[in-house]
Amino acid sequence: MALKAIFVGINKHRDPAIPELSGARRDATALWALFTDTMDGLAARLLVDEGATYAAVSEAILGTLEVAQEEDVIVISFAGHGSPDGSLVLFDTDGTDLSGTALSMAALADAFKSTKARAVLCILDCCFSGQAPARVFETVARPRNAFALAGVYGEGRILLAACATSEAAWEQPGTGHGLLTYATIEALSKADGESVSFPEVAGEIIRLARVEAERIGVTQTPVFLGNVQGGLIFPVLKRGDNFVAAFPAVSVPQMSGSFAEFAEHGFPSEIVDQWTADFPHGLNALQLKAVNEHGVLDGKSLLVVAPTSSGKTLIGELAAIQAVTAGKKAAFLLPYRALVNEKFEDFSQRYGPAGLRVVRCSGDAADGVGPVLSGRYDLGFFTYETFLNLALGSPRLLNQLGLVVLDEGQFITDPNRGITVELIFALLLRARQRGIQPQLVVLSAVIGNLNSFDRWLDLPLLTSRERPVPLIEGVLDRCGTFQFVDVDGTTKTEALLPPHQVVQRRDKPSSQDVIVPLAKQLVAKGEKLLVFRNMRGSAQGCARYLSKELGLPPATAVQEVLPTQDLTGASQVLRECLLGGTAFHNTNLLRAEREAIERGYRSPDGGIHVLAATTTLAAGINTPASTVVLAENEFVGEDGRPFTIAEYKNMAGRAGRLGYNEIGKAIILADTPIERAQLFQKYVLGTPEDVTSSFQQRDLPTWTLRLLSQVRGLRGNEIPGLLVNTFGGFTASRANPQWIKSVETDVSALVTRLLQAGLAEQDGDLIHLTLLGRACGSSSLSFESSLRLIELMRQLNAAQTDPFHVLGLVQVLAEMDAIYTPVMRRGRSESVRASEVAQRYGHAVMHGLQRYCRDEFEFLARCKRASLLHDWVEGTPIDVLERHYSTTPFQGAIGYGDIIRIADGARFHLRSAHQILSTLFPDQPAFLAGLDELLHRLEFGLPAAALPLTDISLPLTRGQYLALSEAGCATADDAKNLTLETLAQCIGTDAASLLRARSGTEEGGRSSRNVL
Repeated sequence: MALKAIFVGINKHRDPAIPELSGARRDATALWALFTDTMDGLAARLLVDEGATYAAVSEAILGTLEVAQEEDVIVISFAGHGSPDGSLVLFDTDGTDLSGTALSMAALADAFKSTKARAVLCILDCCFSGQAPARVFETVARPRNAFALAGVYGEGRILLAACATSEAAWEQPGTGHGLLTYATIEALSKADGESVSFPEVAGEIIRLARVEAERIGVTQTPVFLGNVQGGLIFPVLKRGDNFVAAFPAVSVPQMSGSFAEFAEHGFPSEIVDQWTADFPHGLNALQLKAVNEHGVLDGKSLLVVAPTSSGKTLIGELAAIQAVTAGKKAAFLLPYRALVNEKFEDFSQRYGPAGLRVVRCSGDAADGVGPVLSGRYDLGFFTYETFLNLALGSPRLLNQLGLVVLDEGQFITDPNRGITVELIFALLLRARQRGIQPQLVVLSAVIGNLNSFDRWLDLPLLTSRERPVPLIEGVLDRCGTFQFVDVDGTTKTEALLPPHQVVQRRDKPSSQDVIVPLAKQLVAKGEKLLVFRNMRGSAQGCARYLSKELGLPPATAVQEVLPTQDLTGASQVLRECLLGGTAFHNTNLLRAEREAIERGYRSPDGGIHVLAATTTLAAGINTPASTVVLAENEFVGEDGRPFTIAEYKNMAGRAGRLGYNEIGKAIILADTPIERAQLFQKYVLGTPEDVTSSFQQRDLPTWTLRLLSQVRGLRGNEIPGLLVNTFGGFTASRANPQWIKSVETDVSALVTRLLQAGLAEQDGDLIHLTLLGRACGSSSLSFESSLRLIELMRQLNAAQTDPFHVLGLVQVLAEMDAIYTPVMRRGRSESVRASEVAQRYGHAVMHGLQRYCRDEFEFLARCKRASLLHDWVEGTPIDVLERHYSTTPFQGAIGYGDIIRIADGARFHLRSAHQILSTLFPDQPAFLAGLDELLHRLEFGLPAAALPLTDISLPLTRGQYLALSEAGCATADDAKNLTLETLAQCIGTDAASLLRARSGTEEGGRSSRNVL
């Protein structure tokens, strides 16, 4: 008798339309290792991923069955996608040609019938239904007919299928196996005695799979069919050399800090070499503790609280590469798109050459949402909001992740962003109940009392106040006296500036009087200076006067890469500053300008010695300053509040970066010695604020709706318990055991409103959200805003409404009202905005903007936003927008930063509105497609006719797209036919050359490609 086996497992596919799996390869490899370790003389073949082609699998399975002799026993195992029409999807299967490139069950059945083998055991861990996320490849062109299992089993033929034809086969979180394979391995390797036999063991396999399916909240019942006379007996499977080699122990022993050690533990050599080059000092003390004491490389979760520049980010990076090396995926969650873009570029350069697939998702057109949803990535970078939205919409996302790194965890306390961070944590905590437990690494700047934050997350805590680069913190008054805490922790005072250098330079004393002599002194010592100002205009003005005072050479390298089209009012000021070796960084600059400044400031040869920035730069962008100066200690605008201690510490932490400076220095400016002492006591010696939830009782409807969108259904009296899963509910219930009882009345009233609004349905005693309710719950909108939007939109006739009108109407949302819109509050100069809205959108939209208004100025702000957005997407130049919508240079003035903030806010909330409108008007595809187009126009600021130009392979600025449009280009094809000279006039010489090189076109010739 000969024993033969074929094990097939396919995670990855050549066709990008086929989603990746995470456990199929592991399934096949584990069964192959166990069988070959246990059974001497077994002739086994393992076909995984690229090796599991149609030709190879067909030859292995069908060929083995064809040549089998009467006494042969054959084991066939397949783990991967099944298609609804009854085919096994292979590595090179073409989703549009299943009949010719997938292995049909009919062919398999014919081979089973004709084989001479005494016994055949066939294990199919795939599914044949459409309940994604599961092991199914959904096809549009083919009907979902249940395939006939009857031909695959019979006398001497045993079929063990993962599920019935009406069910899905699921991958098990945690083990990296499909439910059927996991149950099979457990039953065949842990049985009593020395052997197992079919059909006796089948019952145990089915029981284990059903129990595990119930544990993770799904329904899956394996199918066992067929029989073998006398039974089919195997020895109990053992883990031997093959298994150990295939699945080596992942435990990383104590490390000394040298990156060379990582190569000995399975890390790719290209990555180890890159780490060694990027971090020549090796691991620091904080990172060694994370590895050696907290097992972060062994998959253990961790909360890290440490100062800026302490090396926290590398801890998450190490864990991510370990996860990816083990075949898992890692997600980094960040607060801002600028950070997502920076990390995406850094990681692409660092790990792309090693073959890692890096994607980003931040709400932009360049996002890799498709690769994320299909699992075709290794490292993903997400903004908080984008991750939460994707995770709620696609359970596959969480199921595939091996690691989640949430950076800037202190944002849970933020009054605006805190709800999103808290809901992400609540989602991850609830997923644990279903066995989905990706490693969680939370990185936070220094915070005060944790208030059991770590206990709520159930994470061990690693905390440190040490920095690789020591930091001196202090306060400088106008007398030139500097009171500071030295690197040894002692408080000292010194005369940093001679009093005669601090002279009044304007009509009244100002920070400029101190900043100028201080900057001169520091720059003369070769230092790089970062000056934080609390207003965009102050940052521009600071860079401007320092450019004139310091006498530095021009930052030529930065000047040469600045964009030249569709410039803002601040663009010209920037160029003036760069002539004197300074720059500023605020939202009034184009994105390309900000990125050029960041690169120029980081570069030793960039020529920027002083950077004046608004506080947004404190959020983690890599800016290696030797000294940071804080000219103010409070925000301006509608909140007008002082900086928190945590915010100050984060800004101060920008000073001193490893590899750039030996010691950093943070200096707060004060007017008098008394103010110096007060600020020193409050900020320098102060302890950051305690960790608190942003949850407020008034927000209970919004939080409850968001939480209900994370569950399938609950009894009404169970809903208050959802709130305990939040940090706010956790802390409130610990402080007051009766807290849940206290919110029951409010929750009961909310449920009534949900039912009346059609956001929820009652099924027996269960409450669950409708499709409309889920769209609202997974959106960015508050409960009240969702109802406001639904009320307005239900009055629309979508078939006869221009989707453009929705852009105007969404200005009534509370979230849009919260976006600061400069409005002149004296006189009637802004009253023209109402007539502008009527002209651009029609009187119906203008009247709609009067709904839910608190006062006249809120109405005028809505009109101003709506009109501005209309002109933005019609391609009006930025300088024209700034002039037209600025009432005076001081009040009601609109800068590019305001335009982008309003456009981005509108795009973000319009995306939520689109989500809700898709459920209200599912039979209006043209209307919804118009909203899709509008979202893209908002991002790029382009008219509809110019939108196809964004398909050009090279990312261009708004000004470059508009220049191409004005040159007569409507598509990428049109652009490639321009002469090189004309192309250079539109997008610049460098971009034109790169674009022409990519298109394979020479001047005067034509490319054979269809797109550039």
